[in-house]
Amino acid sequence: MTRADLGTPVSATGPRTSAPAFGRLVRAEFRRLAARRFTRVIVGLGLIGYLIAIALIWHYHDRVTAADIAQATAQRDQQITQQCQQDETVQGETVQDCTPPTAEQFPIDQFLRNQPFLPEQIDDYALAVGAATAMVAFLLAASFIGAEWSSKNLVAWLFWEPRRLRVMAAKLVALLSSVLMLAVIAQIVWYGAAKVLVHYRGLPVSTLGPLAAHFWSHVVNAQARAALLVLVTALVGFSLASLMRNSAAALGVAFVYFAVVENVIRAVNRELEPYLFTTNVAAWIANNGITVLGKDVYNQQEGYVMAREIHISNAHGAVMLLIFAGVATAAAVTTFARRDIS
Repeated sequence: MTRADLGTPVSATGPRTSAPAFGRLVRAEFRRLAARRFTRVIVGLGLIGYLIAIALIWHYHDRVTAADIAQATAQRDQQITQQCQQDETVQGETVQDCTPPTAEQFPIDQFLRNQPFLPEQIDDYALAVGAATAMVAFLLAASFIGAEWSSKNLVAWLFWEPRRLRVMAAKLVALLSSVLMLAVIAQIVWYGAAKVLVHYRGLPVSTLGPLAAHFWSHVVNAQARAALLVLVTALVGFSLASLMRNSAAALGVAFVYFAVVENVIRAVNRELEPYLFTTNVAAWIANNGITVLGKDVYNQQEGYVMAREIHISNAHGAVMLLIFAGVATAAAVTTFARRDIS
């Protein structure tokens, strides 16, 4: 027997067959993921919802013309006059002096029929797109491996490739590549849509003043963070479904954790807020992180008790999300590599 024959699987009919290369495993997983009806349905529904959302944004916003400003100003002046008339009679007594509200109290944009699309909104919508694709990635990942367990196809896979870690690695490579491509495409579509909305339905970026010079690079950075979020949610969804061998069970555990466990932890000890999953998701995708409130402390300068502010940076959010995803994936891979499959 030559060295090349060592460890080579032998078919039932006798002739030796070479083990499938890792590339073949990955290509097969790509085809299996794309061929699943659930994948097509959820991607199709997501695309329809995405286009409807952009259409609604287009319909709601419009450029502000001189006629719009004149009409809004007239309505504001009328509102101020009515406010003064209401203030002139208080409990049957006439008030001589009426101080009209300031422009800050009644800004003109409140009286515009169609609000202009503001450049500041582009980041917020990009983060919303990232959160939506992250949820889709979680569902795709959980159903992908959960269906394998439910249909017992994983047993057939191990007959073809008995090295379990290679099978799991091929599934993860195909899954993560697919959801990341989906997230990047979604952000590219939004980038183009935002350009069109700003040009035809919004205020120009130049109205931002000094921030206009680096505005679009700032948007791309936010979109990159939002797109990378799908890797974490896909790993968590895949790992939960693999540990429980069922997609529905993984969704149930995720619902209980997000709806119950995290809220209980916040109620018991607010100091643990920086270590919760949803908090770190917000810290990762938000510009410059977020600030949460910790336990109440006595402020000697102000002379009263107030909640301690805890700033959570983008880096902190990224590290915590990697820890969540790493622990879940390690548990799933280790369990799959050791337990028997019946």
